[in-house]
Amino acid sequence: MKKRNWVIAGAVVVLAALGIGYGIRSSHYQDRFLPKTEVLGVNVAGKTVKQADQKLKATLADVDYQLKDGGQTVATVSGKTLGLKRDYQALLGKLLAKQNPWGFSAVVLANSDKSALASSADSKEITTYATSEAASLNKTRTAPVDAKVVLKGDSYKVEKEQAGNQVDPHKLAEALAKAIQDNKHSVALKQTFYQPKAKATDKALINAATKLEKIGRVKAVITITNHKEQIPASRLKSWLSYSNGAVQVDEKGVAKFVTELANKYNTYDKARQFKSTKRGTVTVPAGIYGWSIMQDKETAALIDLIKKGQDFDQQVLHRGTGYHADGADIGSTYLEIDKQNQHEWLYQNGKVVLDSPVVTGKPATPTPSGVFAVWSKQRNATLVGEDYRTPVSYWMPIDNTGVGLHDASWQPTFGGTWYQKHGSHGCINQPPSFIPKLWAAMSVGTPVIVF
Repeated sequence: MKKRNWVIAGAVVVLAALGIGYGIRSSHYQDRFLPKTEVLGVNVAGKTVKQADQKLKATLADVDYQLKDGGQTVATVSGKTLGLKRDYQALLGKLLAKQNPWGFSAVVLANSDKSALASSADSKEITTYATSEAASLNKTRTAPVDAKVVLKGDSYKVEKEQAGNQVDPHKLAEALAKAIQDNKHSVALKQTFYQPKAKATDKALINAATKLEKIGRVKAVITITNHKEQIPASRLKSWLSYSNGAVQVDEKGVAKFVTELANKYNTYDKARQFKSTKRGTVTVPAGIYGWSIMQDKETAALIDLIKKGQDFDQQVLHRGTGYHADGADIGSTYLEIDKQNQHEWLYQNGKVVLDSPVVTGKPATPTPSGVFAVWSKQRNATLVGEDYRTPVSYWMPIDNTGVGLHDASWQPTFGGTWYQKHGSHGCINQPPSFIPKLWAAMSVGTPVIVF
C-alpha cells in the first residue's frame, strides 16, 4: 500500500514538473518561432521576428540563383539583385501570429502561408531583372512559330507550329519567385519559354483550311461591257489567308488585278480608232468622253464577294460616259466633225440624219481634236473671251475649256478653206439656218468626235 502511494506521489511530481516545463516552453514561444520552423528555406527556429528578419536578410541576400537551359547555366543572379535584402518583419509577424505556442509538433511556416510567401517573393526587383535578362537572352534565341493555314500546291493545309526558345519575362519572374519560395537555387528556363499561340490541332485552323479550300474553288467572273473576265483560280487562291480568327483577302493583290482590268478596258483618257465618213479609220485623241472602272469600290466589292464563297458574275462598277453593254463605247449615235473637210455629220442609230459645212478654229486658235460630248444646251447665251463678248442663239459646250457648237451669223460662208483666215477662237461655227435642226436632234450626252 505504501509502495503504491509512493508511485502516485512520484507521478504527480513528474506531471507537475512537465506542466511547469510546458508552461515555460509555451511562454517562451509566445514571441519566438517553434522548432524546425523555416521561412523561405531559412531555419528561424527559436528566433524572434527581429532576429529572424536579420537572418533572412543575411542569408537570402547572399544566395545565388542560376538560370539553366538544358543543363547549362546561362545566367546567375544574386538574392540581393532580386530584392531579397528588404525588410521581412511584416511577413514574419503574420506567420508568427499563426503558430500555436502550446503545440508540441513543429510548424514549418514555409508551407503554412504560400500566398504570403509568394507575395514576398514577387518583388519589383524580380520583375525588373526578368525583363532585362529575357531581352538579353532573346537576342540570340528563336521565337515560336504559330501553326497556320498555308497554300501548298493547289490546296490549303494546316502547317504545324514550331517551338522556340525565347524567354517570356513574365514566366521568368514567376519561376524565380517560386524558386525563392521553395528554397531552390535554380530555374529551368524551358518552363519560361514562349509557346505558340496556335497549334495544328486547333479546330479553328482546321475549319479555316476547309473554308479556304471552298473559296478557292469559286468561279469569280467580272463582266465589262461585252467581255467577261474570270479570276484565275491560282490567282484567287494566292489572295486568300487566315488570320485574327477570320478569312482574309489580300487587298493589294485584288487592287492590282482591278488596275490591270482598268488599263485594259477603260476608255476615258484614251485615244480611239474611229471609222470616219470620208477619211477612213482615223486615230482620235482622248477628250472628256469615256468611262473608267471605279477601282477602289470595285476592289472592295470583289473582296466582299470572294469572302462569301459563292460563284458570282459581277457587272463592273464604272463611272463616266459611253459604257455600253455591246462594248461600242461611242455607240451608233454621235456627231462627227471633220476639221480637214470642214464638215459635220449627225449619226443616229448608225445612219446620217443631218450634215452641214462648218467653220472651225483658225490655225492660231485651232479647235481641239478629241472625243467629247454635249454636256449642256443653252438658248440665247453670251460667249465671253479675252477680246470678245458675243451673243448667240444656240449654245452647246462639248469640252471643259469653253469649246462648243453655236450659230455664227457673222460668217458669210461655211466649209472649204474659209476657216484658215476667218476661223473661230476654237468653237465650231454653225450656219444659222442649220443649227435649230441640230439643236432639236441632239441631246445632252451625245458624243462629239472632232478630228
